[in-house]
Amino acid sequence: MKSPLLSKRLPTYITLVYFFLSTLWIVFTSLTIDRLPLSTPERALAEILKGFGFVLLSSCGLYILLKRFLRASTALANEKYLARHDPLTHLLNRPAWIEEATQALRHLSRSEARIALIDIDQLRYINGAFGNQSGDFILRYVADQTRHLQQGPGDILGRVGPSQFAFFMAGADDRRAQSAFESLFKASLQPIQIGLHNFRFSLGIGICRYPEDAGTIPDLLNFASIALDTAKQAFDRHVAYYSQTAAKTTIAAMRLETDLARALERREFCLHYQPILSVQDLSLVSVEALVRWQHPILGLVAPTMFITAAERSGLIHDLGRFVLEEATRTLAQVQPIGHKPLAVSINLSTLQFNHEDLVHSVIDCLDEARYPSDRLILEITESTLMTEPERIAKILDELHAHQIRVALDDFGTGYSSLSYLQKLNIQILKIDRSLIAPMPISDSARRIVDALVDLAHGLGLTVIAEGVEHVAELEALRETGCDWVQGFLFSKPMPWDELRGRVEGSGSSFLLSPGTRPEPDSGPG
Repeated sequence: MKSPLLSKRLPTYITLVYFFLSTLWIVFTSLTIDRLPLSTPERALAEILKGFGFVLLSSCGLYILLKRFLRASTALANEKYLARHDPLTHLLNRPAWIEEATQALRHLSRSEARIALIDIDQLRYINGAFGNQSGDFILRYVADQTRHLQQGPGDILGRVGPSQFAFFMAGADDRRAQSAFESLFKASLQPIQIGLHNFRFSLGIGICRYPEDAGTIPDLLNFASIALDTAKQAFDRHVAYYSQTAAKTTIAAMRLETDLARALERREFCLHYQPILSVQDLSLVSVEALVRWQHPILGLVAPTMFITAAERSGLIHDLGRFVLEEATRTLAQVQPIGHKPLAVSINLSTLQFNHEDLVHSVIDCLDEARYPSDRLILEITESTLMTEPERIAKILDELHAHQIRVALDDFGTGYSSLSYLQKLNIQILKIDRSLIAPMPISDSARRIVDALVDLAHGLGLTVIAEGVEHVAELEALRETGCDWVQGFLFSKPMPWDELRGRVEGSGSSFLLSPGTRPEPDSGPG
């Protein structure tokens, strides 16, 4: 709302008020002096004091009026500025950037241009884990780094989303754009010190070309967004250009995310369970819960087809909650098998494990299902441990305090750092199939696994060998002293009712004859 102090009628208001107050002052003081029994010198002094008082009161009134006027004009200027600029980075906001870029496009005539959309990866995680102040610092840092790429008034930079910047590069070709954004990406890889923490993040950059790709700023910005999605989905690049193929891929991904949200509402997801057995007698000690999507058209869909989309859309948290609730509810109703209570193992992605409400959410699910916390195993990968070791260590300690066990999954496929096993509160080590498969034919492979098992046992860890598919692998694992095994040699993942029938039919043992080994499932183990 516009201040009345900035009205066009302000001079008239001031003049009328000044005239009224001045007249009042003159009439009142003159009548007062006339009524007083004053001598000529005293009357002269009174007239001087009257004039001085008039000047003093006029000055005070003028000061107050000017102060309010300046305050109102400053507020109006700030309001106009904030209407077009982002208050954090002081860059143009989305509407203002589109307006400025549209005007710049009109003055290009036959020249070309590049429009880039720059997104900060992991910003949502940083905000959730360390607070918005850390995220704001990174936003300002990226804004400052991107400002250095501007080469003239034709280059227009703006913040167009919570973690996104748009850059209009007038007269730029692919060579200039590629060079500029490669340098920007390299700058983003340098660690940033914020308080006591070192942060690393990366940028995804999507670029489209004017006039080849589109002729208007909204279309160019939309196509740059499609190119950005392409850059984020690729593991071997961080800068991508718009193409028709990329557009089709992005549209398919968007449809998948929409279908995922609808599937969660309709409860189209289900769990399959794969047994985890004791190496010595093949008795059932635990099961791993694996999510499947019962698609109304495609049938049973494996996680490899939708987990990435769930993480990208943020639906992974709702999906993870469903898995945890369903698995604990189901297992809470199971009677001990062979006098052993059955544990359940659940996979958590990096996004899930880093969620600020993870421990509280897990405890709520356990309480609701009345499932003992010491029978829950959460599986994470080495990449999760590397995101922020100090914070991860705190989460692991909190889970351990509630007697929830944590398994390090796929050990042997990543960095396989032994220091994690010593420093962090991990209770179970799962050795990947890539180390298990060569054991029957390779002495060196057997010695490596044997050393890993001895090391894990020395640290008090339980060892699980996953992906066991052949009897020879099982026999080799028995010689190493491995504790538990899991794989298609014993059972593929299956619905709970089917697994329960299998258990009731064979007792607590899963010893199979070679001819009954099931074929590997198309989904992940």
